[in-house]
Amino acid sequence: MLKKLLTVVKVFAFSTFYFAQVGINTSNPQTTFHIDGAKDNATSGAPSVLQQANDFSVTNTGQVGIGTISPTEKLDVSSGNVRVRNINSNIGIGGTDRVVVADATGVLKTIDFTAYSLFHARLAADQSTTSATIATLMFATPVATSPFYAYNTSTGVLTFNQAGNYLVTLQASFSNISAGAQLLLGIRPVPDSNYLGRGSHYAGAATPALTSTTRIGELMNYTTVIVVPTAGYQIRFTAAPNQSCTILSTEMGPTGNGNVTNVTVQKI
Repeated sequence: MLKKLLTVVKVFAFSTFYFAQVGINTSNPQTTFHIDGAKDNATSGAPSVLQQANDFSVTNTGQVGIGTISPTEKLDVSSGNVRVRNINSNIGIGGTDRVVVADATGVLKTIDFTAYSLFHARLAADQSTTSATIATLMFATPVATSPFYAYNTSTGVLTFNQAGNYLVTLQASFSNISAGAQLLLGIRPVPDSNYLGRGSHYAGAATPALTSTTRIGELMNYTTVIVVPTAGYQIRFTAAPNQSCTILSTEMGPTGNGNVTNVTVQKI
């Protein structure tokens, strides 16, 4: 009988040790390892959010919480800043290293921010315009884009999914024009109102006639910054020459062929 009793005691003691939770400054540890920095936790029940603010915890799955007893990541900080005092001694490599950002819940992630912030599209096809008419430039499916943007290839409307400052460069080549013709590139809001930005250029000479092997126009470009006030803000890119002409999607000549009318937008 005594042997059986000792065996039960040993099993109970082993189980208590095996499943024990260690608490420092608290007799009521909530995780495998729990430090109550300010000794303000209650002797029973879970501490409040305010009481947890000075706590440090480690769960049985190896997740560490600072200011929380319920960490959901390998390191979970409830609030506050993280500081690395000697970080400047470890310089990143441009073009290789990635930018660290926080998602909506505070989880750190890495992105290639240059690619992530960029929108670039090229004119889908040649566009004919009439004198003094504001034509919307119709770009093809973007070559580069990100969750910051949504572009409608049917309407030519670009929607911004995040407020902020954006650098815009708009370039176009105009053909079938005479010397002195005014060329105007612009950015207009949707619904339509005054230009958010516009640039004018006067053709120095008449453009060469379009042929099957030669397609050369008068090139102009315009760069500006636009301020997007809210997510969902919409704009369109326009051309408004003072005489009828053709806006070229590509140019062809003795030095080669390639796209010439395009737009680039980058969040800054």
